[in-house]
Amino acid sequence: MRITPEQLTSRDNERVKYAQKLMEKPAFCKAEQRFLAEGKKLCLDAAESGIVIEILYYTYMAQKRWPEIDSLPGEHISISESVAEKISGMKSAQGVFAVCRLPVWDEAQVDPTGRYIALENVQDPANVGAVLRSAAAFGFDGALLSQGCAEPFGQKALRASMGAAFKLPIIRTPDLPAALRACSAKGMSTAAAALRGAVDLSEFKPQGGLVLVIGNEGNGLTDDAIDACEMAVKIPISERMESLNAAVAASVLMWEFRSF
Repeated sequence: MRITPEQLTSRDNERVKYAQKLMEKPAFCKAEQRFLAEGKKLCLDAAESGIVIEILYYTYMAQKRWPEIDSLPGEHISISESVAEKISGMKSAQGVFAVCRLPVWDEAQVDPTGRYIALENVQDPANVGAVLRSAAAFGFDGALLSQGCAEPFGQKALRASMGAAFKLPIIRTPDLPAALRACSAKGMSTAAAALRGAVDLSEFKPQGGLVLVIGNEGNGLTDDAIDACEMAVKIPISERMESLNAAVAASVLMWEFRSF
């Protein structure tokens, strides 16, 4: 840990602008392979989960309120309340931020005996975050995300995941159907949440590992993703509605297969 000798007070400082871009621009996070965790809980959760913290920004009031942040790794920079508002974009900012390295996982690390949730083109970051939160809660071993998904380490997704994004592998794949076929080749059961050719959820009896696949909020899964799966399953719902929210559907499926 290295502590800067003076408080950073300029809202136009380049380091402040960098943190603000990480806060506001998921594409910038992806390019930099960095993300910003805001608030005491997310900063502590990141450190406890093994996420590399490079820089910690905090106000005097935040340090006084949460002295445990003094033990966090990385370079420590004291900032003014005005700078904290600039980085956060909110006057109610907690006043503590961590610049972290994005964790990197790849498809080779999929455990053929594990349980995974896969998302195809789920564009709402709140949905992505909520799915990750449910995956961690129901003991799933990781998530597969297609390129069209919202950034799981963007602010909206992080807040919705409540730190779950730090607690399980998030594997980004450029070709989800190919990744699903690779999982099948490992002996894993794969099930698409779709209506086309679907069987009732109760009829699906997975063997070995498991991958459950959820599609885009408006369009559902692509035909390629459905065809790559062993079968399609549907969740029984009232005739008054045609479908469920993506995060709700994923949560129902993961609850159903929280153990098998």
